[in-house]
Amino acid sequence: MKFDNLLDCFNHVSSITVIEENQQTITHPSEEKFESIISALKEMTEYSHEMPAFGVSIDELTKEDKKSGTWIELEFGQPCSHDAMSFDALLIKVEPSNYGFNLIRRNAGKYEGRCFYISLEGNMEKLAAVL
Repeated sequence: MKFDNLLDCFNHVSSITVIEENQQTITHPSEEKFESIISALKEMTEYSHEMPAFGVSIDELTKEDKKSGTWIELEFGQPCSHDAMSFDALLIKVEPSNYGFNLIRRNAGKYEGRCFYISLEGNMEKLAAVL
């Protein structure tokens, strides 16, 4: 699935993994928590801008970073692409006071390569509160 607008991918998420201090919880579209997270993502990014990302993911380092803090991983269940970059999941570190975030691409089980970056009008507090 190819996305011309990266944020359209929120409409095609097949599951969300919430990772808090290395503890994982998986939610699916039929669950209320799933809908709350997707709604918070859409609201948070409503007036956002995709910008060139300086971030590059290195699989081993990203997997180590995921062990602390709060993260969400959006699974798509099929190969996707945007701006000629492939992914099957997108990983987001949730930091309430941040006004932007990297979307770290997972492709074939590895977090490698360039990231996407979203610059927000506000911060990530509402998403953090939902989690």
